[in-house]
Amino acid sequence: MKDFSNGKLKTYIKSEAVPANNDQPVKVIVGTTFKELVLDSSADVLVEFYAPWCGHCKALAPIYEAVAAKLANNKNLVLAKVDLTANEISGL
Repeated sequence: MKDFSNGKLKTYIKSEAVPANNDQPVKVIVGTTFKELVLDSSADVLVEFYAPWCGHCKALAPIYEAVAAKLANNKNLVLAKVDLTANEISGL
């Protein structure tokens, strides 16, 4: 209780493991990397919040990847995705 009262407890956020390799055109965001990769980024970031079972999300995936590949050379723009069934985003 002392740690809670003193603000020393860290908030638990459901998160997948950080990807070892994240160099694909569509970057993968997990719960623990959202702030770093989106909120603190100097680039503009377009994020797809998806569920793996969602039909609309599945239909969008190849189009989103094709657009990301075409825009990969633009360092001021990042296309990313986050599976909201496996990751929590603080503040959403």
